[in-house]
Amino acid sequence: MSEKKKRSLMLINVTHAEESRVAIVTEGVLETFEIETFDHRSTKGNIYKGKIETVHVGLQACFVDIGDERAGFLPLDEVNFKIHPARGDQSRGRIEHHLQRNQELLVQVVRDAYGSKPPTLSTYFSLPGRYLVLTPHDSSAGISRKLDDKQREKLRKTLDSLPTPEGFGLIVRTAGATATKAELQRDLKYLTRLWEKIEAAAQLRAPKLIYQERSLVIRAIRDLYTPEIDEILVDDEETWREIQQFFEIVLPHKKKTVHFYQGERPLFNKHNLEEQIEYIFRRSVPLESGGALVFDTTEALTSVDVNSGRMRHEGHIEDTALKANLEAAAEIGRQLRLRDLGGLVVIDFIDMRQSKNVRQVEKAMKEALKKDKARYDITRISRLGLMEISRQRLNPNKTSLRYTDCPTCDGTGSIKTVEAAALGVLRRLQTRVVKGDLERIEVVVPQEVAEYVLNAKRRELARWEERFDTRIVIHARAGMKRDEMEVLTEVRSKSSEHRPVVAAPVHSEIMAAIEEEQEDEDATGAGSSEAAGAEGSEAPKKKRRRRRRRRKKSVLTSEASEGADAAEGNEAEEVTESPVAEEIEAGADEGAGAEGSEAPKKKRRRRRRRKKSASNGAEVEAGGDGQAEVEAAKQAPVAPLAAVSALDADAEQGPHPRP
Repeated sequence: MSEKKKRSLMLINVTHAEESRVAIVTEGVLETFEIETFDHRSTKGNIYKGKIETVHVGLQACFVDIGDERAGFLPLDEVNFKIHPARGDQSRGRIEHHLQRNQELLVQVVRDAYGSKPPTLSTYFSLPGRYLVLTPHDSSAGISRKLDDKQREKLRKTLDSLPTPEGFGLIVRTAGATATKAELQRDLKYLTRLWEKIEAAAQLRAPKLIYQERSLVIRAIRDLYTPEIDEILVDDEETWREIQQFFEIVLPHKKKTVHFYQGERPLFNKHNLEEQIEYIFRRSVPLESGGALVFDTTEALTSVDVNSGRMRHEGHIEDTALKANLEAAAEIGRQLRLRDLGGLVVIDFIDMRQSKNVRQVEKAMKEALKKDKARYDITRISRLGLMEISRQRLNPNKTSLRYTDCPTCDGTGSIKTVEAAALGVLRRLQTRVVKGDLERIEVVVPQEVAEYVLNAKRRELARWEERFDTRIVIHARAGMKRDEMEVLTEVRSKSSEHRPVVAAPVHSEIMAAIEEEQEDEDATGAGSSEAAGAEGSEAPKKKRRRRRRRRKKSVLTSEASEGADAAEGNEAEEVTESPVAEEIEAGADEGAGAEGSEAPKKKRRRRRRRKKSASNGAEVEAGGDGQAEVEAAKQAPVAPLAAVSALDADAEQGPHPRP
């Protein structure tokens, strides 16, 4: 009994102008999925008139301005020497011998921009049709590798009978295996006329878009449609008419398979595709047996980890591992097509001990990749249980068309803790504050970080403010990233930078303090003088001056002092009421009394200088005992002129050493 044929459908969803989607479903299982958005339209296959911006000798490549945001990358191995031969007598094989700066040339995009990489350009042109691919300026011919030897031999004879233009090459696509010679000739004629129009438009000035590839819908029908597809459903009437016209030219006998879908329920929902499509963009894909596939994409490669998960362990553990790996191999081949993963893919299968089981999983993986239209290379499972697959990327990354990086974590998938973010703020704050040149610094951080810093690190902030004389202000702002911060600083002016810690008082403050101190000393001295007068002359106290005067000569003994006291009554009428004389005599009398009497206790007194009028012409010192000493000086006799002169001379010369 023959196996029942599986029903296959092509579903086209273009109800929204922002997005176009094409899916191929076999028995309810999504096998192929293509998507294109209005702002991320593929440029692969477009032909431009470009202008060389720079020629990199080290890279052996050049960058070409094609009028896009990024300049295209043209490597040496994509330069057709038949179109761009070496200049003059220079040898071939060096890009600077074939191309030069500001040169205009025709280029075709062979790979879309991906991530930080610019689009890749080529001067080997190819125009794809339904059955054939025309290669101008390249006379090589080829047949799809997916066809068996018998089909390849039949198509090779057909190619030799086609009227191929001189200097052109032809490649027969997989769909050409069932095409007649007339269909191949019609396809060749269409592609030849298309190239003639491109060459005529190439006379325009660079940079200029010369030829643009067809829309996603037409490309999908041209490249993905096979006789195994039973029906094509389109949910947009305008697109349905466009597809009808295309089938009339290319596949008139298949026109009846195209239908316009008018149901109320969305087309993809009706066939349960939305959930399957969502798994394309997820990291983990569940398996029917309970296991799971985990995809992780990096800049260098894509890793696929096979997890047994919640699989039921039936029998030996080796049998369970084999069952999980076989199911994973089939799903990995499907996910590679749906996600259009390019570059290096590393698969980590569950470890198996028996070599026959390993060979069985390798065979299942190769079988799953046979449906893939992209070129690939596969290795055997290594001793570590790893399999490597190198696959060609056909279209832009589908994830970038529907998703953007997370604004909170910048696509890393994790953010800092509040504590780590707060410590980072403190370290940066301390680094800036310790310079000591800031008057004020303000830091703006997220709400949770600000609360942690102000509550848990308040002492550190206060200590920095006091030590570096800086005002620190923490602001909270909602909506900021966890590790984001803004710093606003106010630098201290030069005048305030040299401000002393202790400021010296002004002159008026100093004089006020001296006068207040002097008043206190005068009041104390007055009380001491009254106590000394009560005791009389029997036991005068010896006074010690702050500024020592020259001691009296030996001739000025106590007898002289007594004689002077006796003569006081006779000479009182001749005393001149001169304040200078009174003060000098008072000082002399005190000095004599100090030497002549034995004082049991010395008392230290402070004196002040008084400036006299210019007519006196000298500065003298008066006792610090206030009003009591002034009254005593008035009662003392006037000293002779000679004694006054001697005292003045001694005062000018300064104190003499003690005998």
